[in-house]
Amino acid sequence: MLRYIKENVRKAQSNSRERRIFGSKLVYLKDQLPYGFDLDYVLRTVEDLISPHLVHNIDAIYVGDFESFNYNGRNYNASYENGGIYVTNEQDDENDMIDDIVHEIAHAVEEQYGEQVYGDNSIQNEFLGKRERLYHLLEQEGFDVSYNDCMDAEYNEKFDKFLYKVVGYPTLTSLTMGLFYSPYASTSVREYFANGFENYFLRDREYLKKISPSLYKKITEVIEEKENDI
Repeated sequence: MLRYIKENVRKAQSNSRERRIFGSKLVYLKDQLPYGFDLDYVLRTVEDLISPHLVHNIDAIYVGDFESFNYNGRNYNASYENGGIYVTNEQDDENDMIDDIVHEIAHAVEEQYGEQVYGDNSIQNEFLGKRERLYHLLEQEGFDVSYNDCMDAEYNEKFDKFLYKVVGYPTLTSLTMGLFYSPYASTSVREYFANGFENYFLRDREYLKKISPSLYKKITEVIEEKENDI
């Protein structure tokens, strides 16, 4: 009987639209996930990876289909806005959602620790140095690229469209190999940080350190300094 009760409680929890992560932060399932998808595994993994002090600015995580995921002719999997992380329910697997959540946590971290992250300009300078190299690579490939747009560290819609629609991600992947951890990191300095943060926790940390030493150092400083304050 006890086993039966525990199993029914477990099933009820797995079917519930609400969860909690980091103790008190709401996770709300707006739209259904793929059959058999283990949301609890995703949340446990994120909790194991990320220290609670890094999610101070996050109030809730919402899972579903949101209009904001379609912007400027492109489809996005997740976003962070006003304390909320919004994640698509259309996931390939659990690791896909873990990637999305950790990436958006990075945007909450840069919002919380903005001065520490960007105050000494080390990340911006490293990013723009890579952008300048990318500019010359694009020129060599015959692309008509604007130097001013290329050297804008903030998100530039015109340059983003150029990379996405004119250059294309297959070509951009080849050109950015060994320069950026992934093509998306070249989008803006904010995405450079978030992409680095994501890969710091989920992929080859030593490779990140090799190709983006200033970014790696800054991420490590933010994590270790705040952990020591706890």
